[in-house]
Amino acid sequence: MKKIIIKISLIIFLLGCIYYIGLGFLPRTDVVIADFNVSEQQDKMTIYTCVLSSAGYTRSVKDVSDDPEMMKLKFYSAFGGVNGSTGAKSVFDLSLSPECREIYVMLYDEYKLLIKKNDVSGKWEFV
Repeated sequence: MKKIIIKISLIIFLLGCIYYIGLGFLPRTDVVIADFNVSEQQDKMTIYTCVLSSAGYTRSVKDVSDDPEMMKLKFYSAFGGVNGSTGAKSVFDLSLSPECREIYVMLYDEYKLLIKKNDVSGKWEFV
């Protein structure tokens, strides 16, 4: 009987760990860029994000584009479960290549263009 209780406790503990840590590796598709700042050299951009749903936080962002003219950003959940905030961040620094003209964000299972470099003025603007 004691071995069964130990095995059940171990299984419950492992499931809890998978829940706590595992959800942090899932992409978030409800993140938007609320504001941004571009450095004077135009080689770095700081983005300020927010989550559209009522639960959860972001912890990291990754550019998944192979094209140097565009960034395709995918955000990932914070650790700690559905509404976990372990490692939560809402401000991210991005490196901009000189060729980069557009920034897309994974929003509800497709990439949406949110920020674009103006061809005339050379300044970054919300679309």
